[in-house]
Amino acid sequence: AAVEAWGQGGAIALNIKDEAHRSHAVTSVCLGEKRSSELREWTASVAGVTLGIGLGMETPEDPESQRYFRMAHMGHVNAHMTLGVLAVVDSGLKALGIEHGEGALEAAAKVCSGTAS
Repeated sequence: AAVEAWGQGGAIALNIKDEAHRSHAVTSVCLGEKRSSELREWTASVAGVTLGIGLGMETPEDPESQRYFRMAHMGHVNAHMTLGVLAVVDSGLKALGIEHGEGALEAAAKVCSGTAS
C-alpha cells in the first residue's frame, strides 16, 4: 500500500506487478530514478535502516541496479517495525528530493489496522 501511494506522484512501483506473485518475505521496489544507492546510504547513515540492493542484475555496477531496492520482512516482524522502515524510506525520499506520492504511511497504517478498503 505504501509503495503504491509513493507511485502516485512519481515513477516508484512494486517490482512484481501481480500481487499473487509477490513474496511474503521481501518487497522489491523500482525507484524509477537511478538513485537507490543514494537512498540506501541515506537510510543507513541517518536512520540506521539497511535496505537491500536490487538483485538479478548482471553485475553490481549495472546501471539498472541503481533503480531498485528491497525491504525485507522475514522472521519476527511486527507493525511497528514495518511502519518504522516505511517512515524512514518516506523521510529519505523527501530528504533527497526524489519524486513520490503522499499518503504512504497512512495507507500502510490502514493495512496494519485492518481498515484498508
